[in-house]
Amino acid sequence: MKLAKTLLVTIAVFAIGMFVLPSTVSLFHGQHIWYNLSSNGEDFGGQVPCEKCHADVAEEMSQLVAAHTGETGYGRFECEYCHRTFWFEEEDDVNQTIYNKYHFKYATVKNSYTNYEPGKEAHAASTVPCMYCHSGAEWGWYHPYTFTGKSCSCHGTADTGSTGDWREYYYHGDRFFTGCSKGDSDCPVDASAAEVPGECIKCHGTGPPIYIPPAGGFNLTANTTDTGINASHYSFVMQAIKNQTLTDANEACIACHTKIKLKIGFNVTTEAKIVVNDSYTTASSYWDVVDISPSNYTTYEEVKV
Repeated sequence: MKLAKTLLVTIAVFAIGMFVLPSTVSLFHGQHIWYNLSSNGEDFGGQVPCEKCHADVAEEMSQLVAAHTGETGYGRFECEYCHRTFWFEEEDDVNQTIYNKYHFKYATVKNSYTNYEPGKEAHAASTVPCMYCHSGAEWGWYHPYTFTGKSCSCHGTADTGSTGDWREYYYHGDRFFTGCSKGDSDCPVDASAAEVPGECIKCHGTGPPIYIPPAGGFNLTANTTDTGINASHYSFVMQAIKNQTLTDANEACIACHTKIKLKIGFNVTTEAKIVVNDSYTTASSYWDVVDISPSNYTTYEEVKV
């Protein structure tokens, strides 16, 4: 009997080990396989997949072709387009107050592990104001209408000059690959057979490229004629900037331009008190309105999807 019990316990322990031990050993499988942070040229993150933790965001951005998700015809934006700020060539490309406040230094591995920069204001990513890109002074076509090229390597030397290396094919502070024209022997990738499209076309399109549309009408762009004096939503945007829930005016941008569910409480006046002084003589009478004040507020709640 004792032998039978010992045998039964041994079989049970062995059976448990068959299922539990492999799970225990493989609990952190892959923890010693590192993502490559520097691949062809400088891609600011290499193979690190943001979608690994932010699959819900990636799913939302794959729902339809729209702003930031392929409306230019060349696929959705990469995550770092909107979550890592970058250098602008000209002052009228962006509101300088916004630029100076949010132009951060991120941790960056360049063309090899020996060429890197540590992050300062942020490590991998940050919440960036929509107005960082949408506060320029220019709009419309960037090139003549006949321009349909998908590479923009002529801009590659605008930020770091003629360096004679991969940096000549990256723009906005050596951030975004410009692509290469057909037959360019210096291109970081093979361009012998055909033009290599750059990242520029995801934001600017082609046929021809366009400026990033400025959100004018709130006195927040680099355009000196942008006063916002008649904007119905001016106070909404200004209060969004003061609010600390999101960055800058992003609460207002997201509320109006995305399908986020909104619950809005409207305090609506149903009465108005008007004070009028009557100035008169024996020959005439003049009514002077000295005050108009709303009163008797009623709150209405609306839910918008």
